[in-house]
Amino acid sequence: IPSGRGSRQSLPRSFSSSVPGVFLGSPVHPITTVIPPTCLPNHFRCNSGACIINSWVCDGYRDCTDGSDEDACPTSRPNVTATSPAVPGRCSRFEFECQQLHKCIPNWKRCDGVRDCQDSTDERNCPTQSSLSCPSGFRCEDGEACILLSERCDGYLDCSDSSDERNCTDDTIVYKVQNLQWTADFSGDVTLTWARPKRMSSTSCVYNIYYRMVGESIWKILETHSNKTNSVLKVLKPDCSYQVKVQVQCLSRVYNTNDFITLRAPEGLPDAPLNLQLSLKKEAEGVVMGWWSPPVNAHGLIREFIVEYSSSGSKEWSSLRTTKNYTEIQNLQVNTLYTVRVAAVTSRGVGNWSESKSITTIKGKVIPPPVIHIESYSEDSISFSLKMTTNIKVSGYVVNIYWTFDSHRQEKRTLVIEGEKSIQKVANLTAHTPYEISAWAKTELGDSPLSFVHVVTSGTRPMSPSLKAKAINQTAVECSWTGPRNVVYGIFYATSFLELYRSPHNSSTSSHNMTVLVQRDEQYLFLVRVMSPYQGPPSDSVVVKMIPDNRLPPRHLHSVHTGKTFAVIKWESPYDSPDQDMLYAVAVKDLVRKTDKIYKVKSRNSTVEYTIKKLEPGGKYHVIVQLGNMSKESSMKINTVPLSAPDALKIITENDHILLFWKSLALKESNFNESRGYEIHMFDSLMNITAYLGNTTENFFKVSNLKIGHNYSFTVQARCLYGGQMCGEPATLLYDELGTGEDASATKSGRPTDVAAVVVPVLFLLLVALGIGFVLLYMRHRRLQNSFTAFANSHYSSRLGSAIFSSGDDLGDEDDEAPMITGFSDDVPMVIA
Repeated sequence: IPSGRGSRQSLPRSFSSSVPGVFLGSPVHPITTVIPPTCLPNHFRCNSGACIINSWVCDGYRDCTDGSDEDACPTSRPNVTATSPAVPGRCSRFEFECQQLHKCIPNWKRCDGVRDCQDSTDERNCPTQSSLSCPSGFRCEDGEACILLSERCDGYLDCSDSSDERNCTDDTIVYKVQNLQWTADFSGDVTLTWARPKRMSSTSCVYNIYYRMVGESIWKILETHSNKTNSVLKVLKPDCSYQVKVQVQCLSRVYNTNDFITLRAPEGLPDAPLNLQLSLKKEAEGVVMGWWSPPVNAHGLIREFIVEYSSSGSKEWSSLRTTKNYTEIQNLQVNTLYTVRVAAVTSRGVGNWSESKSITTIKGKVIPPPVIHIESYSEDSISFSLKMTTNIKVSGYVVNIYWTFDSHRQEKRTLVIEGEKSIQKVANLTAHTPYEISAWAKTELGDSPLSFVHVVTSGTRPMSPSLKAKAINQTAVECSWTGPRNVVYGIFYATSFLELYRSPHNSSTSSHNMTVLVQRDEQYLFLVRVMSPYQGPPSDSVVVKMIPDNRLPPRHLHSVHTGKTFAVIKWESPYDSPDQDMLYAVAVKDLVRKTDKIYKVKSRNSTVEYTIKKLEPGGKYHVIVQLGNMSKESSMKINTVPLSAPDALKIITENDHILLFWKSLALKESNFNESRGYEIHMFDSLMNITAYLGNTTENFFKVSNLKIGHNYSFTVQARCLYGGQMCGEPATLLYDELGTGEDASATKSGRPTDVAAVVVPVLFLLLVALGIGFVLLYMRHRRLQNSFTAFANSHYSSRLGSAIFSSGDDLGDEDDEAPMITGFSDDVPMVIA
């Protein structure tokens, strides 16, 4: 006998779990059974993994080998057979007794998902049943799908009921990098490394680096456009302390963190020493003394200075080292012209060389410095004169003008003056800025010592421009800034801080925006400043990381069609003819409700069309589309179509009030719920006032206290939500039936309320009168025609074949309306042939 529900009752209980298909008396062989991962609908899954039908659960038999089908079952009392209200404890063993009314129901209705007992006791304490099992993933609450654990709380809506993004804890939605470390190399770059946060999506998240100098409060951002756990910083100022942190950005959401590290940027190459001066030592021949000022920005600790010198006409340089800012060059040839220069040295290497100075080793000859005299100065210019107090022949002057806007850089302008011109004017300067002017003379014996003078220009210093810069593709950076108009701006950019201040790339424009083309896959520092009619202070530097090829934004995003609850959008892929499926992230931000949702779209097509569903009628949305690998975004705003206006708006006048009636919006708008209701507004044209009368969930509204002689317009629309930001279209009706001296109700009752009831009868009467008129005209015409024909026949001559009339003949004697022929004589009769 095969094992089954019908045969089970006649077998011993120990045989109730025998393998189906095994007959009594047959030899029993071991069989390996594969446990199904899930059970069919209307089946129960035992803890051991086996499946039995629901009607076997809690029936008093242990159908599961582990007895899990009989665990946690309500108490049932056997030996009673009843299918309706019964005496307590009278249900049979094949029935279940409801707790409240003691009703007996068959056991197979126990835990079947349907409430058979009035108190629902047949569905309480049921073993877990599921039509879908997700042993290695997450099961959506509606049981419709399984998703990967990595897709749980990843910012995407993967379940149709959004359950994968509900009840997310801080550990699952706040991503923080771990073990952030830094190292510096000899080139001056700083390399950051960190560990990826647990459970962070590797396809939809990237890292952003924030940094600021110690003591500053504003963070600067460097977008990496990458999900790699390392990055190189090339934009730090040398030998400065920085605070650095790394934050995770998944699509449009940024996970903030306050955890940062403090690092020291490596030393850089120092600037050139300043104010190199040379003189001859009086006590000895062939000895030149030199001294100079240290560089303004050493970019590190100066270990020593290198002094190089060369005789006139020689291409070889000799050198000596010193740790002080002065030295003696000995054992030089007498009566020889020498050129000298100096440079500072840090751990990074030898810095820039100073300006070269010359001197001739002639004993007893001393070259005095020139005299600088300020003649005048203004907001943008300084005039000065130069003079030598010696009879040594002067071939020209070299003038350096120094000023500082940024503490990390001293700016300089050099003038080379030929001959002995005395008065010079320097223009294109900045108002209210301190300037240092240094000069030396070029003589037949060499270069003179330096002279210095300081002056501050007049006026008020202009403000620095405020710069914004962002990469728009692999090689283009869009720059925009604020500042004065009618000036010429200069855009300066470089890949490192030192290059930006020493040898930057630059462009100029008279507008307040510019697109600059640069090299791909680089970090750039940008700044902007006024170049003409004055050289103004620079803006703060802005860091831009160029976008890799695979992180370009989608192109030509636009709306194809917008309805009440949906919008069809369309865009093109970042580049033509993709060779593989591209994952897009579509973020929909509800500007009214302040919520957002993110959807995934996968396509290989060059043009992608997507329908956004479950929108609100009359809503306002901001749509952002970007690649799932956090590419640059394309965005647009859409407004859905509002609910339509109610139909058949009418007014009925009562004694002291009026009633507004309209058809329910639910009849034609499936998205409208009567519980939302309607709101009513009234406009008084005489007073030019609009009033809100109230709202209702009914299809009528009572309006009282109307004034005689006023004209009113009433509007009815679906009730506005969220502070009036989401409304339906209004239905408008004009009401002007209140006279100036009559009672409102009497006047209203004396006139028909429906225009059609007046117009239709009038038109009908007009048509009847017109028809009667046509009939009378036709009858008169026929009578005259018959009368004339009879008269003509009486004058007809068969011989002549015609009728001849004289002027005195009448066409009728008895009929006053009969026609009469006149106007001709007997000599000229009228002949009708």
